[in-house]
Amino acid sequence: MEKNPDSIEISGTAKQTAAIMAGKIIALVATFAMPLFLTRFLSKSEFGLYSQFYILINFLTIIFSLGVQSNLYYFYPKASEQKQKSLIVHTVILLLIFTLVAIGLVNVPLLNKYLVGQGELINYTMFISLGVLFLLPVIIIEPLYVARVDNLTSVFYPPAVVLSRLMFVIGFAVIWQSLNSVMFGIISAGFVCFLFVMFYALRGIEPANIRKYIDIELAVKQFKYSWPFGLALVLNTLALQFDKIICISFLAPAAFATYAIAFYGIPGVEQVYQSLSQVYLIKMAEKHHENKPAEISEIYKSLVTKTYSFSVPAIVLVSLYAERIIVLFFTAKYVDAVPLFRIYILSFLIFMLGAGLILRATDRTILSLKAYFFSSILTIPLTYFLIKYYGIWGGITSAMISIILPKTIQLRYEMKLVESNVFTYFPWRKFLRIAVISITAIFPFALIEYFFDYGNFLVVFFGLVYLLIVSLVEMKYGVFVFDGVSVDKLIRVVTGRLPLKGYIRS
Repeated sequence: MEKNPDSIEISGTAKQTAAIMAGKIIALVATFAMPLFLTRFLSKSEFGLYSQFYILINFLTIIFSLGVQSNLYYFYPKASEQKQKSLIVHTVILLLIFTLVAIGLVNVPLLNKYLVGQGELINYTMFISLGVLFLLPVIIIEPLYVARVDNLTSVFYPPAVVLSRLMFVIGFAVIWQSLNSVMFGIISAGFVCFLFVMFYALRGIEPANIRKYIDIELAVKQFKYSWPFGLALVLNTLALQFDKIICISFLAPAAFATYAIAFYGIPGVEQVYQSLSQVYLIKMAEKHHENKPAEISEIYKSLVTKTYSFSVPAIVLVSLYAERIIVLFFTAKYVDAVPLFRIYILSFLIFMLGAGLILRATDRTILSLKAYFFSSILTIPLTYFLIKYYGIWGGITSAMISIILPKTIQLRYEMKLVESNVFTYFPWRKFLRIAVISITAIFPFALIEYFFDYGNFLVVFFGLVYLLIVSLVEMKYGVFVFDGVSVDKLIRVVTGRLPLKGYIRS
């Protein structure tokens, strides 16, 4: 029987994808409890200051990690047990070194004014330093549990991190009633996560004999793989976050709060994408090792069909209910973020194309570096001037350009790598099918929204009905995020009933 290219993943892959996805989605639900609390507990100006603090920590964490943890996706699955321990030790040591460098730069007076700005955030330099100390090294855990195929940790770690952060922040805020207590809660939760991740990563490694795990030749290979991707990640982060760093200097905290709300994205979409891409990256790397470029292309087409199958309907649905979502989660104080929010979520159409994954899987990360380098020559100065002269609207414009331009260049490189072009590289027919299904299904809900007044409970109900309709039709036409066989088995296990033969194509 001919193999369906959209069912290219084996059951183990589907199981791992589901585990990673479940962990991220559970974490997402808990994540939204934080702004739900803070936008009500803090004034708009205080929430803007908190957003500056949190965004800056994430910016420094990504920039100074240099993407070194990504080497585990490539080297760990095929390595012997001894080499796996060496890979982990090298990665942990490098992350700790980069952490100290980041903290040092944050505390150098001549430099921190460009990172922290010269506003109120400068008073929180110590909190920022502690945040980097505890949050940067822990980024090793995600590639590690993916490479280990540790489905239990995949499910429980992401929500545990978010829930611990929520517990500390709300607990300290209720007790001490201040912005400082909120930031101290972030730091305390980070410390707990740091202890767990170090135990998880280094278990089975004897600290007293750490030198026996040092393999210089292997470390050089790791660095050789990581540095182009790492520099590309730095440039990518600059492209995606530079607007927010510049906004720290040019926007008042209350205006920054509005700007930050616009980038909260769509609940679940990015988490599902990351879950899929991490697993598919390993599969593409395996095909590269086996010298099967044609199969890499088929795996990619399967991946982007799945990413568009959930992202397109999500974008359509969230665009319709954007104002209700903002007011529900962040209160009416932030309704001015709605148009910015609607613009930003369109960027997911580019993000879901997985630009750069094939370059990583085939060890061509130097091309990602080139893509971000060439685009940053334009986007970094453009971002500065757009924000300086046009404020928030200049920021959202520069953010969209910075997202789209490097991804487009990466995709062009990948097309050449698999000897394809824009007409054959993407599964255009399936994209069109997904778009038609998503847009057609939203019409009755748009009419209801326009002509009737109703509460948020019905909004949730209508949203679920819309997603159910789209999912069933996508299953029927073979473009759903999970293939028909996997859904069929899941239904059998969960309900013990007969499969939905009319809708699920096996």
